[in-house]
Amino acid sequence: MPELWIPYGGVETLVTIQAENLGSVAEPSPEGANLDMERVAELAKSSASVFVCDAAPATLEVLRGLVPLLGEHQGLGFYSPAPKRIEGALPDLKGKITTLPPPIPTGEGEEPVYASELTSTGAKLFVGTARPDPLFGIVDARVEACLGWVARSRAAAARSRKEMEPTPFQKTAAYDVAEGIAREIPESKFLTVVPRGGKPRTVLEDAPFDAVKNSFAKAQMQQGRGMIVGAGGRGYDDTLSSAIRGVWNVIEGARKSGAILLIAECSEGIGSTALEMMVTGRLAEGERRRERYVEGIEEVHYLSKLKDEYDVLLLSGLPETYARSKLGLATARGSGEAVGRLLNKVGRSGKINVVPRAAECQVELG
Repeated sequence: MPELWIPYGGVETLVTIQAENLGSVAEPSPEGANLDMERVAELAKSSASVFVCDAAPATLEVLRGLVPLLGEHQGLGFYSPAPKRIEGALPDLKGKITTLPPPIPTGEGEEPVYASELTSTGAKLFVGTARPDPLFGIVDARVEACLGWVARSRAAAARSRKEMEPTPFQKTAAYDVAEGIAREIPESKFLTVVPRGGKPRTVLEDAPFDAVKNSFAKAQMQQGRGMIVGAGGRGYDDTLSSAIRGVWNVIEGARKSGAILLIAECSEGIGSTALEMMVTGRLAEGERRRERYVEGIEEVHYLSKLKDEYDVLLLSGLPETYARSKLGLATARGSGEAVGRLLNKVGRSGKINVVPRAAECQVELG
């Protein structure tokens, strides 16, 4: 009986499937990394500040390789929206990272508002891991810079989309808006890390959308009656928001009305403001229709579409009252129960495709 390990937070959960039920397994190999750490160090040393866009495993690996190369530049300023997580993984940076949330905009204007550290003089280096996204197509270091430190940037990007249909790996109007916002950051360089097997595969400097897209692994598979989707573990499955956004680039591996098991720890809870409001019954109809933008409102559509088109089962750490009662998702208490229920849905001869790290690849039918 094949045994598969699916990332779940900072650990992995074991999934076993009968050989006759196992379809394709899309597991990009971490081999063949192409990292020019000397170039990364060169850019860091010539910068006044380094902005760490996220705490994805691949980002942390690049930082781990960078710190020993800094030498006398150890006093370089580091900024992050989540410094404790980075310091926990990289003790050498403990006490050296400044928390920098987006500014709180005043007034009623709709224009994005930049953190003052972004508009000050001095070279700035942004480092973040790329991931597919249903709103932007891809979130890279440029987009992460906007979402992390430019208030109203997500609203401006979301409003540029005339509809909310998920379109991962397609360059969208929302990406163009974020890219335009990032261009206004003076003296900036953007390093986008492309992950593979939980490790950095390559680091791209100021790369265009297509270059980032083409660096992702492609997995071909036939559609199956069922599918097991791992959001990707820590850095990707911290919230339900992140897990929902990450499922759409691999969804083609399951037939419409098929069964999907989504594995995401959700250690930090629900995630976006919109989903939180939905869970607590505070989401007004006008907000659902985007008459007033609420952060993450597109995720309400993604969740509804997922439930409408597939039979969804969630394996997570979310309280039952949230996942089942408020969000309408079927849940399981462990991987054994989850796989058993999935097999009951697909039938004795049904094929189940498996994507352990959905955030790292794009599924193509073949």
